[in-house]
Amino acid sequence: MITEASGLAASRRDDALLWVLNDGGNPPVLYAAGIDGSNKGQLKIDGVKNRDWEDMASFIWREKPYLLIADIGDNRGKRERYYLHFVHEPEMPGTVSTHVARTIEFNYEDGPRDAESLAVDVLGERILILSKRDHPPQLYELPLFPETGKIQTARRITSIVGLPQPSLADIFANPVLGKLGDAPTAMDISPDGTTAVVMTYRSILLFVRNPGMSWAQAFSRPPGRIATHSLLQGEALAFGACGERIYSTSEQLPAPLWVLTP
Repeated sequence: MITEASGLAASRRDDALLWVLNDGGNPPVLYAAGIDGSNKGQLKIDGVKNRDWEDMASFIWREKPYLLIADIGDNRGKRERYYLHFVHEPEMPGTVSTHVARTIEFNYEDGPRDAESLAVDVLGERILILSKRDHPPQLYELPLFPETGKIQTARRITSIVGLPQPSLADIFANPVLGKLGDAPTAMDISPDGTTAVVMTYRSILLFVRNPGMSWAQAFSRPPGRIATHSLLQGEALAFGACGERIYSTSEQLPAPLWVLTP
């Protein structure tokens, strides 16, 4: 059952299907949902724990569709290791199980970080991770295919400035999350690799990468805001399979499925 939606990704097999994961402490299960929010089944991941799953991504590599599970949450900033689990997306939803295809174990070059936002740049063969509690947030990268199975180190490539700041009204309305109004909680990259979308507790923001531009350069520019959302605790977001829509939902119930067309 989806009770704490913390990550969202579009299926690479079915344009009308989304994958959702729950926050840490829940069973290691991915949930298949229709783009209308309907229940389409479950994918149980054997051999791993949901320590603090916070985001996910989907991509195609050598004609095979993958789902990437980001075990990167760290509210207290004390973890020594973080994990990225790759699984093959099943051909058909239903109640099925699978093992991880591979896992990347990593840490950060400048110490522990709490993060809830991850995206895959397939063209650049990189994984991007955006920290949550830094001011300003920091963008890190890892190789999508490390040369060795050793523990990897996430390198900081830029700081994210210009995110909309919480107002006093936001803080008074929600004393717990209001002051984190500018904290990134989800991220994705469009299928064509030109645009990144970032969700905070207040806004949904776009970062456009022009030809020849790196992601560090794209994220160093002020973002464009496409929506100020009213989700209770928006922490899950993804581009649709065709890149024409953005889907998002909340970790708190009720959790409506938002659909945006940037």
